Amino acid sequence: MAQVYPFTPVALNSLTATGVTQSARVNASALTFQVTISGIGTNVKIRLEGSLDDSGFFNLDESEEDTTLTTNGTFGYALSACPVEFVRLRLVSISGGSPTVATKVGAL
Repeated sequence: MAQVYPFTPVALNSLTATGVTQSARVNASALTFQVTISGIGTNVKIRLEGSLDDSGFFNLDESEEDTTLTTNGTFGYALSACPVEFVRLRLVSISGGSPTVATKVGAL
């Protein structure tokens, strides 16, 4: 688990298959995720997740929707949520290609 300090982004491990990154301890309610996708085929689906105990993780999207990305590039997600102690990214699915999903997170 990585420790994130205010305004000091930390890189989470990159994903090339469905699964989750390691968690980062943020203890924050304002979060920014930077997600960089390369090698995409048709699409990838990601989920930004939070936890209070580094064990039970939940979707930070209040609508419980996953995010579908269809192009290579860098995408930013600024969240003001209920306070969470830990965050991570879940690569939910891959459709085509051999994508790499690289993630950084910053917190305040």
